[in-house]
Parts: sequence; C-alpha cells; structure tokens
Amino acid sequence: MNEATGSKHAEQWAAHWYAVARSPALGTGRPLGIQRLGRRLVLWRDAAGEAHCADAACPHRGADLGLGRVRQGALECPYHGFRYGGGGACLAMPCEGPDAKPSRGLALRMHPVREAHGFIWAWLGGRAPASLPALPWLADAPEPDSSSAAVEEVWNARFTRVMEGMMDLHHFPFAHRRYVPPGYTRLDPYEVHVDAGAIRTVGWLRKETRPPGTGFRFAIDVGYPGVLHLRFTPRLVAAVVCTPVDAEHTWIAARFHQQYVRLPGLRWLAARLAIAFEFRFIQPDDYRMVRSSLPRSGALTHGTLIRADRAIVAWHELHRAALGDTPGAS
Repeated sequence: MNEATGSKHAEQWAAHWYAVARSPALGTGRPLGIQRLGRRLVLWRDAAGEAHCADAACPHRGADLGLGRVRQGALECPYHGFRYGGGGACLAMPCEGPDAKPSRGLALRMHPVREAHGFIWAWLGGRAPASLPALPWLADAPEPDSSSAAVEEVWNARFTRVMEGMMDLHHFPFAHRRYVPPGYTRLDPYEVHVDAGAIRTVGWLRKETRPPGTGFRFAIDVGYPGVLHLRFTPRLVAAVVCTPVDAEHTWIAARFHQQYVRLPGLRWLAARLAIAFEFRFIQPDDYRMVRSSLPRSGALTHGTLIRADRAIVAWHELHRAALGDTPGAS
C-alpha cells in the first residue's frame, strides 16, 4: 500500500495494475520518463520491442534514466553511460572497461509490465504477488482502430475525486447546463451491479413529468482501480484510464470510438472531432468541479452520499477492500 501524505485526508493507492502510458507514446529509440503514484519511473523498449518499467533513478548515483537513450535495446544512463538490460541488471560500466563485472547493487528496481489495449500497464503501489491477476480491462471496451482517436491530460485533482467524477451521472444537467436541454434532472431508473471487481451502471436522465426509461441514457462500467468504459450512444463509446501521478495530480487518457462515419480516411477525423469537443467543452466543467471539491480526497466518510451515488459507493468499497481497510478507517 502506498500513501500520499501531506494533508489532513491522505490519498491511499492499492497495489494493482495501473495504466501508465499510451503505447504509441513509447518508441524504440528513447526512453520515456514519467511519474505515477508519486514515483519517478522510466519506460523503454528492448531490441524485440518489449516494454520495460523501472524506477528512474540510476542505481549508480541517481541520475534520471528518463533523460538517457536506448542502445541495442539496453537503457543507457545519460550521466555516465551505464547500461541496463530488460531484466534490470547492469550490463556495462564504460569507466571500468569491458571486462568489469557490475555488482548486484547496480541493478534497477523493476516493475512488472504488460502491454495491451493500446496502453502500457505496470504493477505499482506495492509488492507484486507471485501470481499476478488479470488487467482490470473491461471485455467490451473499445480497442484502438481506425475509427478511434485519443487524448491525455494531467489534472490538478486527486485520484479518488477524479474517479468519483467519472462515475457521476446526475451532475450532467447542472455542471453542463449549456449543452443539455432544460429539465432533464431526474435520474430514474438507475442500476448498479458489482461483479468480480467491475462496476456496471446504467441510468436515464429524464424530465420529472416523463415516465422512467425515457430521456438520455448513459452506461458507465468501471474496472477497479481506474478503467472506465463509457457508452454515450450505441455508436459513440469511450475507454478511459485514470492513474495517480502524485498526491495531488491524476493522469487521464481517453480513447473515443465512433461508428457514425464509416468512410475510410474520415473515420479517425470524426472520432477526433468527438473527443476534441469532449475535452474542449465538457471536461473543463468536470475538472473545475473536481479540483474545487473539499476535502481534496474522496471517501465514503467525505460527504453524505445518496442513491444516485451508488456507483461511487461501490468504487469506494472496492478501494477500501483493496487497501485492507476496515469501515471508518478512511
């Protein structure tokens, strides 16, 4: 368990698989330096193209390996040229000559990695078990293809609040009132089911005078800790991953998939326009609400939750169980 301190209400992060980067962001010639869960990390690809993840501080004297380069699939330190293989062992110390035998202390601290669904995933937040669980991906979430487009941002908001905001349906007619016809404020019906770490939700925002099941339908599924599948319409869906950067910031990567336009060459453009609209006009309203909420962290004890918050309650219960907490410990 990793805890982000520095405030009255600290963030806690369970040991789990977290998406740490989009696959296209990691090339073969240079490493990628990132920060996730308060830890400075470096990603690189070996000669076979396989991704690796390690703490970014060179075990020699702490240089940031994210500033280095990749030579024949090995990660080279930018400060003294020490090179490290995909298993973390030091392969070369140029200052000591080709026959030098690096000590075991010159080994990187590696993190288990998997690459799937257009993302690079790392096991972070605690010691990896002998048998790692499956990725928290949702089976029917969209995969990258020619009808999808992606974007990523870092929000100055804590992970727990971001996840609460992502699952919230009944904020829509108020936080986004400029884009919603007036009166669609009643969330009814609203269904939430939890199964094997996945939260499945579906709800209708309707006018008070209209019967249940009319109006705007939304479906949001969540794979703990930070994977979402959003179905805006039958032809417009999204996959979103959220991962803590540090105690105060969250990395968000979204991929929109559309099936309205099927003409080759225009499919990606249509998805790009949809995701651009979402992150230019809709998400800034959400960001404003999430980053201004107090306390900065979300928890079952931080606020008085209602029926319309059932998905948020379910996520916090999964979070509490993953942390090994008991009720009232948040």
